[in-house]
Amino acid sequence: MVQTVMGRERPRGIRVNAYGRGAAGAIAALFAWAIGSNRRAVTLLLGLCAVAFLPGFFALPPVDRDEARFAQITRQMVETGAYTVARIGDEPNHTRPLALHWVQAVVVKTGEALGVPDATRTIWLYRIPSLAGAVAAVLLVFWAALGFVGRPGATLAGIFIASSAALDVGARLAIPEAIFLAAIAAMTGALGRAYLAAHRERPLLFDDEAPRQGGDSVDSRLALIFWGALCVALVVKGLQAPLYPAFAVAGLVALDRSPRFLRVLAPLRGLIALAVIAGLWAYARHLSAESAAGAVQQAVGRVAPDQRGLVGPPGIYLLMFWGLFWPAAPLAALAVPIVWKARRLRAVRALLVWIVPAWIVFELVPAKLAGNVVPTFPAIAILIALAMERGAMAIANTRLVRLLWLWPIVGAAIAVAVLLGLAVFDGTTSLLAWPLLIAGFFFLVTAATYARDYGLDRAALLGIAGMLISGFGVMHLILPRMDSVWISPRLAAMAAGAACGGRPAEIAAVGYSEPSLMFQLAGPVHYMEAPAAAEFLGEGGCRAALVERREERRFALRAEALGLHIMRGQDLRGFNMNTGRRVRIALYRASRRDW
Repeated sequence: MVQTVMGRERPRGIRVNAYGRGAAGAIAALFAWAIGSNRRAVTLLLGLCAVAFLPGFFALPPVDRDEARFAQITRQMVETGAYTVARIGDEPNHTRPLALHWVQAVVVKTGEALGVPDATRTIWLYRIPSLAGAVAAVLLVFWAALGFVGRPGATLAGIFIASSAALDVGARLAIPEAIFLAAIAAMTGALGRAYLAAHRERPLLFDDEAPRQGGDSVDSRLALIFWGALCVALVVKGLQAPLYPAFAVAGLVALDRSPRFLRVLAPLRGLIALAVIAGLWAYARHLSAESAAGAVQQAVGRVAPDQRGLVGPPGIYLLMFWGLFWPAAPLAALAVPIVWKARRLRAVRALLVWIVPAWIVFELVPAKLAGNVVPTFPAIAILIALAMERGAMAIANTRLVRLLWLWPIVGAAIAVAVLLGLAVFDGTTSLLAWPLLIAGFFFLVTAATYARDYGLDRAALLGIAGMLISGFGVMHLILPRMDSVWISPRLAAMAAGAACGGRPAEIAAVGYSEPSLMFQLAGPVHYMEAPAAAEFLGEGGCRAALVERREERRFALRAEALGLHIMRGQDLRGFNMNTGRRVRIALYRASRRDW
């Protein structure tokens, strides 16, 4: 059964014709306008991306560890012109593909050409590819969803992805996750369309609609999208990328007991193209490794190692999901019973194969990396939209609707946590953020309270709006002001005061080895042990040492043994989020008589 909205047919599951009053009515009216055409829907999603991704994009300093590592590798490529050499300082770092670094380098060089001041140390330039990837992910989820649901449901799926915490973070950091998610969304849509076409079924599987004529002939457009997206995923993420489509294809083959649907995607030609790209990727990696191995190792210490996730039993990813897919995670919980009942529908099956096999495999692996389950989010968002659009998520008689009260609870917890952190660590607050946090909380409470009256679709839109309002206050007005956790920019400013005649000082860092410090400093930095830092100062020249409080005694003892006269300059206090402890770092220089 369908009903007509704005002259177009639409499933009755999504109720947007009775707008009502207040914020909920205004949001419903905006949504109803947007689903009038694909162009309007895309316009709405682009506006949502701006609201969701831009707050804090320019204001947040480099974030340790992955973002600072990626940005520093690209910076050194730009400064040296060696685009096949992946190093952080003098430390080889060739474990990841180079494609993102090359794209970032193009953006940074363009910024330099346009006159951006100090472009190589301007972190938002390195974030532009991630922002573009996040926007592409949202639009590609909308496109992918159109193969399974109507325009209202596809728009909802795009909204769920755009508002998810994982993509909001990925869009603001110079890392490959957002681009990878866009590639996954493209593959999800292409494989789903190919699978349904091979079975001569419409993408929209409503009972009153006749099957569409289909077949096994090659669809060159779908094949290009699928294999092109897989190649992009490979060059930005590496060998992990093919696992997700491999799991999905294997699942569909096992369920159908036939690979017939793959003919639509021209598998032979696609595999040949993938092999060529994989060969080029392997060759570039070989050049990077060879160049790095031949580099002269000048650093005494090493940059802090990557944090590669948690180690824990199966079930950790389920807990992570609630944070990564927030605020749409409660909607996913509401959709689970409906999806399970409809699991034999081919549209549902084509989405579940992107979720269940990968989730099971990664749950069994001891190391739990948050990014491993994020590629399942496009399929999850589309499944939620499918359940909502078919009217299967009516909430009048289910206790699961109580999960929606997590919206105001979590929203309040986030607001209190960031305000308390700002007060405790920095001794201040943000008066401008308070109204936004209160307004966002009001939206969340209203969405949870009146979910039965508004309907799940309108309540979801109101709840997401509340999280976005609060998110603006947190990401743009509070986090950038938390100087206590942004240690590297303050250390870089302190080191700038040690310059000699306009020439930046060469810096040794002891007890603090975050890669963001290297990115922030204008001159070279060496991470080393305390005794080596004293010897470093003893060599003379324009040099300084940043020494953490716990290493000062060893540093002073070695300086005394060398007969070196050292001067202690200003120090700073902060909280290192990666180690979870407070730090106090002082600047040391050798006295001039020792030069």
